[in-house]
Amino acid sequence: MPRHYVLLDACVPAAHYAPTSATSSTLKARATALVTGRSDHFDMQMLIPNFCIAEVFAVFEKYRWGHTWNKHVKKANTLSPAAFTKARTEFSGAIHNGAKIIQVELDRYHVLSVDLISPINNAYKISRIRGGDRAKERAKNMRPASTYDMLIAAMGIWLVKLHGRDNVTIVTGDRRLSDVTYRAQSPKRSKPMKDHLSQVAQRLGLAYGPDLYPEAIDLAHATKAELRGRFPRWQPEW
Repeated sequence: MPRHYVLLDACVPAAHYAPTSATSSTLKARATALVTGRSDHFDMQMLIPNFCIAEVFAVFEKYRWGHTWNKHVKKANTLSPAAFTKARTEFSGAIHNGAKIIQVELDRYHVLSVDLISPINNAYKISRIRGGDRAKERAKNMRPASTYDMLIAAMGIWLVKLHGRDNVTIVTGDRRLSDVTYRAQSPKRSKPMKDHLSQVAQRLGLAYGPDLYPEAIDLAHATKAELRGRFPRWQPEW
């Protein structure tokens, strides 16, 4: 049975362990399905960047203490003392000694691999157009993915080198991270961009091309067909 490595963005465990912190009901349901489900098709190992662990705990703190001034925290989304303690305890248990989720330490190869994704992030106004006019409007207001997103994508690139592209998936609830990773797989590049990326890849001992980049699934917006295609026979159903 092949092992599938799933690299979690912070918003995914946050949505599962502190569901009131997530505004998307789809993300909440799918994050829980991912963390608690099982597969008869492959052995899944969930991973999380070490800096995302701090971000998950920061989400818990935000929704426990930030309601008095933070406009992003609505009263209905606030974590009660009991829910706050439960979220911290359960997430701590999941990452302790890799009980459920193994942390990945940020290293120099991840930092260097950022140069394989950040140029694409900054050169193109990236958005996968879905949903007609509303999606086109979102594309007009698209912002580049964050530095944290670039580090997650770079970790994914290195995991692909170690384990193979079919065995690695980044899972997020952030459209920008999934879109820039998708765009990176396009063979259409200007010559200066292609030359730059090829040189960076060569210095890292990698072969530049679409297969260099990991697949990324946005749980909040992916279709059921996309989820089933990436995670066949996953239980429970998405």
